[in-house]
Amino acid sequence: MFIYPWDVEDEGPRLIGQRLRAAGISAIAVATSYHAGKFLRPHAEGAKVYYPEDGTIYFRHSPKLYGRLKPKRARIAEGYDALSDLAHHAPDLEQSAWTVALHNSRLGRAHPDLVCRNAYGDPIWSALCPAQPDVQDYLLALCLDQATNPSVTDILIEAPGFQAYRHNDHHEFELIELTRRAASLLGLCFCSACAARAKDKGIDVDGFAARARRELDRFFSSGEEEPNDLIDDPAWQQFIGWRMELIANMVSHVRTQLPARVSLSVIPTVRTPLHTCWREGADLSRLAAAADRLAIPIYSKGPTATAAEISQARALAGPNARLSFILRPSWPTLEGPKALATAMEAAGHADAEAVDFYNYGHLRLSSLDWIGMQVL
Repeated sequence: MFIYPWDVEDEGPRLIGQRLRAAGISAIAVATSYHAGKFLRPHAEGAKVYYPEDGTIYFRHSPKLYGRLKPKRARIAEGYDALSDLAHHAPDLEQSAWTVALHNSRLGRAHPDLVCRNAYGDPIWSALCPAQPDVQDYLLALCLDQATNPSVTDILIEAPGFQAYRHNDHHEFELIELTRRAASLLGLCFCSACAARAKDKGIDVDGFAARARRELDRFFSSGEEEPNDLIDDPAWQQFIGWRMELIANMVSHVRTQLPARVSLSVIPTVRTPLHTCWREGADLSRLAAAADRLAIPIYSKGPTATAAEISQARALAGPNARLSFILRPSWPTLEGPKALATAMEAAGHADAEAVDFYNYGHLRLSSLDWIGMQVL
């Protein structure tokens, strides 16, 4: 079960542990590095609407491990440690440190030279670029820091790659309909680090950036564009493949540096449909080889679409990949126990080693009953 530290503080680890055990839950992924949001909490004892601090951490960190990019502890974490509280009162629940990595507007605003930049040079403030050495150092330090916690048995990285153009940023808005190709082009990064690293691989980065600007200028002017998305365009394969290789190599490096007792899991994308994950530089087969496990969100609406996307995830990741699937047993994806049962059966057919659920604080408590019906 995915869970936020503010929910643990609010309801207490004893009560939460009892509820999760009753649903057959054996492990928790606790948010330890997270972004801003506006969250509705239907069963919270405190505030029903919660705004987490942007780009902050929720664990006791070691400042000496970090270089130019430095984490900031959230205010609630100054006097409260959810990981320790859960370890003390619910030691039977295995702990993953759920780490949102490169989606960080706070650090992006503070370090404008380290964010992704589109073909026009516009900064994407919420997206630290994975090609930047300082950003890679920050991700590694964040993972190594948490791996020293004896209660943490797994580091679970979310957002390890590039950020797609549409990411529900604050008041994100447009008055022209963005096509798949236009959104893909707007999400490509051509920052100085991407340019340097790609050129080292013999890639004409300036040429790709100029091509992206030409295509977007035509689309913005008239709506005209090529009929297919970039992933299906041979002219873009070299650049897209380089981005995928970059992310997989970064994840692999983190894995080699972690202690053997701590596994590395990766949430490769949060995109629906899943096959558009390439926009984030995610190649499921490469990432599965780089990490110990992929935890793949399956957020299609309805059990039939969910089952189809689970099957697609297995095909994309390959037969030997260790996979778990993240399901939402709630509106608008799986709106009842029968729908959840169908999805979990599909996960079994796809040889999932676990099924994960998102998210304790967002769900009605009745969703725990649905889970229990399938697990117990």
